[in-house]
Amino acid sequence: MIQPSSQRLSLPRVLAFSSLSIPLAGVGLPLAVYLSPLYANEVGLGLEMTGLLFMLLRFWDVFTDPVMGYLVDRYRSPLGRVRHWILLSIPLLAIATYFVYMPPRTGVGPAYFVGWMLLFYVGFTLLQTSRSAWVPAIATTYDERSRLFLWPEIVSTLSMLTLLALPALLPLFGFELDRFGQVAVMGVVLLVSLPVAGALSFFFVPDRPVPGDQGHAMKFELKPILAALKNQMFGRLLAMELLAGTAIAVTAANYLFVAEYVFGLTGVQSSLILMIFFIVAVAAMPLWLLLAKRTEKNVAFRAATMMSALSYILYFFFGQVGGFWPLLVGAVINGAAFSAPIILTRSMTADVVEWHTSRTGENRAGIYYSILTSAYKIGSSLAFGVGYLMVGQLAGFHPGEPNTPEAINGLLMIFCLLPGVLYLGASYASWTYPLSRAMQMDVAKSLDPRGPQTLD
Repeated sequence: MIQPSSQRLSLPRVLAFSSLSIPLAGVGLPLAVYLSPLYANEVGLGLEMTGLLFMLLRFWDVFTDPVMGYLVDRYRSPLGRVRHWILLSIPLLAIATYFVYMPPRTGVGPAYFVGWMLLFYVGFTLLQTSRSAWVPAIATTYDERSRLFLWPEIVSTLSMLTLLALPALLPLFGFELDRFGQVAVMGVVLLVSLPVAGALSFFFVPDRPVPGDQGHAMKFELKPILAALKNQMFGRLLAMELLAGTAIAVTAANYLFVAEYVFGLTGVQSSLILMIFFIVAVAAMPLWLLLAKRTEKNVAFRAATMMSALSYILYFFFGQVGGFWPLLVGAVINGAAFSAPIILTRSMTADVVEWHTSRTGENRAGIYYSILTSAYKIGSSLAFGVGYLMVGQLAGFHPGEPNTPEAINGLLMIFCLLPGVLYLGASYASWTYPLSRAMQMDVAKSLDPRGPQTLD
């Protein structure tokens, strides 16, 4: 079968597109690993209150995300399909970043946290949805879409590595910062990266029409959202995203607690292991994409999630020993499979968007990616809300207070058992994902039979 048309982006343009991952990285693990403990402990909101607020805020996004997706799909401008949304998201996210990452040292109440986090998530959702909706237009083949999500994930992981490494690196240069100072430095990095990444993507990434999109005027209605949810292929992806995303968030939310109280590490040692974790994650990414290229995307997804589940069994046994090296070994194995599930579900979503466009003439990339993002956020909210509640109430663990051996062991049990079971569930969900490489090639060829092209 002849591969259908592909206006393949050159690597510099791919990197310009990927630069948007730098500010987005600050809303991932750095927020979970450092920001949530900051508000729970130093700012004074408490563990259970912080978890509850994070959960409620993320659930609120479930209602706002489809609106963002609709706006991205519906309203074009002379600048293109998504460029104007990128420009709008940057100031929103920048303002919120300042107040979220630099709270007053005197402490804040729930109203401060909720207000600025709401704006923070609105800016984040608009930027993330716009960027994801860009992919079906600039990558039109099965494996090229994986490439368009591979490079942003590499940039994102390196950015997270940099942010998470700051607490370990700053003391080496004579900057002894407390948790407030560490988080503030992360905020400054994000504030600088936002306009730079926005400019690079705006000027160097084409914003062209999606093949097969007839440009119908679309009203905001529940029908396309319900149709997406009823789509068997997309339903599988949502289950995979929800389960894998929750597992990642549970790990991130409790990592510092486990490193300190279970393995007995210092803050510098914990940060060093995180650095190694992300270095391994970056190094392993091309291997997962190679596996997907040799087989199918859902096969690579299944292998990655099974490997992740195995790592939590090792975490549990290593936790009985404690120390730097046992945690490092577990983190290396866990890190090798870390990014693959998220890259692959987003790449598979682009295939589903194309399949939908071929049958309806409507590009619903914004709707599809906003729903996928909502699934990830539901997982994150459950991880913070239910996860912190279980750690605090079921295990009886509270940071900054004396904890019994039973409470610390309960923390380790929750840290290992929840993500392990969730990854196994995600692996199971991937077995019946139906959209194969051959199906995608047929769909793409029906949309544009001209043959390969190169965009420079």
